[in-house]
Amino acid sequence: SVGCRQLQDLEIPCVEVDSCGDAQAAAEGAVLGLYEYNELKQKKKPVVTPQLHGSAGSEAWQKGVIYAEGQNLARYLMEAPANYITPIKFAEYIEQKLENFSSNMKVHIRPESWIATQQMGAFLSVAKGSAEPPIFLEIHYLGGANANDPPLVFVGKG
Repeated sequence: SVGCRQLQDLEIPCVEVDSCGDAQAAAEGAVLGLYEYNELKQKKKPVVTPQLHGSAGSEAWQKGVIYAEGQNLARYLMEAPANYITPIKFAEYIEQKLENFSSNMKVHIRPESWIATQQMGAFLSVAKGSAEPPIFLEIHYLGGANANDPPLVFVGKG
């Protein structure tokens, strides 16, 4: 992670990382270490692409990259100013990120009228403190092994 950041400062575009016996952890460290929220900065750091040195552990490396990219997405959304990531922009951003998985996931962006019909009064009360209309983002995962399994539900408030 530290080495990747130092090479980023030297504007080296591609870095080969030795897995040191744990390709997944090496990938996570490299990708997480290179993350920086610079969306609103005028001078952005160059993009550095970490790669696995050698071919041993390439599947674990890819898994680590996916995990780290997911964490970096959460970091991006958390660090963005509220006036930059409004509820509708947040929902559209997530919908766009999940486009490639449309066969396994369905995204529903629910408007304020839907929220009211569901009697989500506390949610609407909190939303009154903002000039932006509330949005309820619902994601359905359709790729479970057994259709009779109970749903796994994540609820978050931003």
